[in-house]
Amino acid sequence: MKLFSLGVLATITGFTVILCLLVVASRGIIHLIFAFLYKRITTERYWSNLFETYNLAKMIGLGRLVETELRSAHGQPPGRPFGRRNAVSPWNDLYFNPVYLHRLPLLDYTQVGTEVVIGPEAKYPLKLKIPVLIGGMAYGTALSAKTKQALALGATMAGTASNTGNGPFLPVERAAAEKLIIQYARGSWAKDLEVIQKADAVEIQLGQGLWGPAPAELPPRRLARNPKLRRLLGVKPGEKAVIPPRLLEAETDHELKELVKALRAHAEGVPVGFKLGATQWLERELEILVRAKPDFIAIDGMEGGTHGGLGSSLDALGTPTLYALVRARQFLTEKKLTGKISLLVGGGLYTGMDFLKALALGADAVFIGTIALIALVHTQAVKVLPWDPPTKLIFEGGRQKDKLNIDQGAQSLANFLKASVQEMQVAALCLGKDHLSAVDKGDLSTANRELAAYLGIRWCGDPSV
Repeated sequence: MKLFSLGVLATITGFTVILCLLVVASRGIIHLIFAFLYKRITTERYWSNLFETYNLAKMIGLGRLVETELRSAHGQPPGRPFGRRNAVSPWNDLYFNPVYLHRLPLLDYTQVGTEVVIGPEAKYPLKLKIPVLIGGMAYGTALSAKTKQALALGATMAGTASNTGNGPFLPVERAAAEKLIIQYARGSWAKDLEVIQKADAVEIQLGQGLWGPAPAELPPRRLARNPKLRRLLGVKPGEKAVIPPRLLEAETDHELKELVKALRAHAEGVPVGFKLGATQWLERELEILVRAKPDFIAIDGMEGGTHGGLGSSLDALGTPTLYALVRARQFLTEKKLTGKISLLVGGGLYTGMDFLKALALGADAVFIGTIALIALVHTQAVKVLPWDPPTKLIFEGGRQKDKLNIDQGAQSLANFLKASVQEMQVAALCLGKDHLSAVDKGDLSTANRELAAYLGIRWCGDPSV
């Protein structure tokens, strides 16, 4: 026993000595490397200086530098997930105005109502517990089946609706979603009567924010690797799946109106609406859409996310969400359609205060995508980090997609939605409002005079009257 103890002690001592030597040696190696690099950076001319890479990244932007390299490597526009690098809409310039005496704050945030009705004039309106929906994100062309199932389950737990996106109908998503919006997309799939009858609302997809009406396709080679997806898309072996730039079966006013009428009949009275990207031609587009008598219109601002929009186009297509929202609400008000056609908006909305500001500016409800996926992944990201990005867990093409835990992801998403709505309720309490829908432009102010004039809200320097 004594010899064993001595052996263990000797082993530990040996390891300790080796570790100390490695530490000392590593310090010396690190010093040599640092000294070499420092000397090069501080003595060589810029044309051969390593520091010039930093200057380039700062001048061009690290994102643009990487995308330039990807274009050079593959000869194709790089597909950038999640959209724009930064938001354009000035949500951070808007502030809520709490009350103290002239209007009393509520005593309990739980008194603040949160429910919303989408398509109030439909035979069977879409009734939700909260005004935050999960936006359209497609199975197969973007997300994995597990991710779609987790999104639907999380939405159900939070009392809201999920959205199929422009991909094929996925039975497990329908089973997990208490309320499911089915997109009638520009592709040829998910349009048969049996699918439409499973909808709690139907969304005719004309395009989305930063992607616009751009076409997309799934090549035969990719579909060959996923026979299930190919079957759900209704594509024959060797063929490609195509999303054309416009809805081929309804291009005129009359055809759009007939399509809405037919879908309303097929879906047996659930709300039928349109989704389109925000554009400077918004009023012209809305003029056509309202003639088709939809139950709702969903507008996706240029800050909205996408699975793989073409790099530079994401920074140049569309109109910022805030401005599109204000203009759409003004249009519907002037047409006396407020309370008849519900207005949904999304794109670059990440927090409860973003959501509430959008409601205050006239949205009946908001929809989210990127932030919902971030909330869903939560701590499961450690399953792939640091060697792979978390997108490998959620995208259909991700090698690690089977590692996603559906129940855990759903709970994380539900927690995010619950916390966000509670933040909205607390803010409404401070405004003396008993329902989120009662929060309006009168509750907002800004330090930006130009923005105040545009929105018709108070500038912070103006006295109250």
